[in-house]
Amino acid sequence: MQGCLLSVAPPPSCKQLDGRVQAQPHANRTSMSELHFSPRPNRASEIAWHPYSEATFSEAKSQAKPVLLAISAVWCHWCHVMDETTYSDPGIIKVINEQYVPVRVDNDQRPDVNARYNMGGWPTTALLTPEGELLHGGTYVPPDAMASVLRQISSFYSDPESRLALAKKILEVKTARAARSKTPTGGDIDPNTASSVFALLSSDFDDEYGGFGTDQKFPHVPALHFLLDYWQRTQDGRAQTIVQVSLRAMAGGGMYDRVDGGFFRYSTTRDFSVPHFEKMLEDLGGLMYACARAGAMFGDAALSAVARDVKRYLDAHLWNEEWGGYGGSQDADEEFYAQDSQGRAALAQPYVDRTLYTAWNAQAAAGLLLGAGLLSSDADTAAWSRTGELILNTLWDRLLVDGLLCRYYDGTPHVRGLLVDQAWALWAGLAAFSKTGNALWLARVGELLAAMEILYDADAHGYADRLTTQDDAGKVADVTVPFEENALMARVLLAYSAMTGDAKHVERAEAMLRRYSQTYQAYGSFAASYAAAALDLLDPPVDIHIVQAAGSRLSDELRVQALACATSAVRVDPIDARTGADRLQALGYAADNTVAYLCRGKACFARASTAAELAEALAVGKAASIG
Repeated sequence: MQGCLLSVAPPPSCKQLDGRVQAQPHANRTSMSELHFSPRPNRASEIAWHPYSEATFSEAKSQAKPVLLAISAVWCHWCHVMDETTYSDPGIIKVINEQYVPVRVDNDQRPDVNARYNMGGWPTTALLTPEGELLHGGTYVPPDAMASVLRQISSFYSDPESRLALAKKILEVKTARAARSKTPTGGDIDPNTASSVFALLSSDFDDEYGGFGTDQKFPHVPALHFLLDYWQRTQDGRAQTIVQVSLRAMAGGGMYDRVDGGFFRYSTTRDFSVPHFEKMLEDLGGLMYACARAGAMFGDAALSAVARDVKRYLDAHLWNEEWGGYGGSQDADEEFYAQDSQGRAALAQPYVDRTLYTAWNAQAAAGLLLGAGLLSSDADTAAWSRTGELILNTLWDRLLVDGLLCRYYDGTPHVRGLLVDQAWALWAGLAAFSKTGNALWLARVGELLAAMEILYDADAHGYADRLTTQDDAGKVADVTVPFEENALMARVLLAYSAMTGDAKHVERAEAMLRRYSQTYQAYGSFAASYAAAALDLLDPPVDIHIVQAAGSRLSDELRVQALACATSAVRVDPIDARTGADRLQALGYAADNTVAYLCRGKACFARASTAAELAEALAVGKAASIG
């Protein structure tokens, strides 16, 4: 297996499938806050699971034992199957407890661990050296195969000469990996980035059934949003077709729950007829917003209705009233979801993970705040806005610790300083500023950006994926500069610069995008986030600077009109005349009248004093841009 230090016969019948499940506490554990096992009978808790920590790996080293790393998720079907089979086999339990140091990690709680060790699906089963290097790995491993692999690894590792030879190889591997992860390889930003990624997505689009590819299908939310961004600049009919057909196919097929609402995680079939039944906030917030955007852009009332229905599901099933945010997921339960509404009423609802995950809640909040203005109903608009701002207040109140946001909240905050959480919170904070005009949100964004300097690596021209700590172990100690999260950060920096006038943020965003300019196409459809950032740099949105004069309500009307513009890419920058005198002076705007200035970069092409004038100016500017 690529990346493994040892060549071990691959386990037969390995499955790379995943689904979702109920959480139960580990009866004998004191060092870990919570472990999740299958809700069905199993003996997985009899394994002496350790947390992923430096102390755990030091224990393995002192005992000269390999580490068994199990990465699971509360929603993962095959993780539960492995709990019920492999990890319930008495012989395997005995071997693991006696000859290994077992570690269990929840993917949702520790995406940094998963990013470094995932073997292609969940569960991930990775056998490691005490230094954290991979000896052998797979996904679901049945009992007989697991017993064989455990014997081979244990036999090899018990030999002192084998361990000595491994130590030399490990040093070589770690040195090479460190050099690769930090060395920028880019050059000038490709002016055809957006069109190149669009062409890639167009070629991967399934014209017959919608979606991407011809096998099992995931929603690819970032790709859908990039295509919507691309359409706003080009009015390309192919982009519209891909988005509308794909969203309608997902919403109209088996991948959508017509009783409770909400999209299932993915389709196991090309035609979206047979879903994998877990529901995940990670995708639902983005899909809700994609449907709202497409509905408004293309006059597609059906997709607008789907957006509302997704929020209905989120509020009814994932909302955590006690903590003020959405839970992370709801389990896959094929029997339950096969029922109609009457049949479901007689059954228990599938388990909901009530944990608040920062990035996923922030993404949902951004979708609610920006999507609110795209809906026709005033009641919907108000409800979406309230929920979005409430979620963000929860994140800042409950999960902000010493300037940086934590990964998740289960009564207390955990895992501080992951890049993905900071990036999505920043994006959502900017959305809240544009939607509400409340300068508090711009201030919070600025404070979080300043605190994030500890993550920025000037030599690598990017942000590290996590805050380093003394408890780092294995590959988690390696600095990585992740592609998609840095693309989102580039967009954040460009937008923040447009709303503050601070050019240094544009310079950093450009440097970050240059880092990947020669390699972005290798990421395939996952290059969509990068292409969206390149669009914001090379073909930026129209910046609508709204001067909010003291005592005027007109600014609210102008913000509403600006955010209702679906056909043009816009950034809305409300400037309070009472507190933003320096900003107004830098822009050359008067403070005595409420007015909206429409600009591309530093060049303004129109001004509007009413909502109607703003709508007309945007329409004219759009026509001129396309022409």
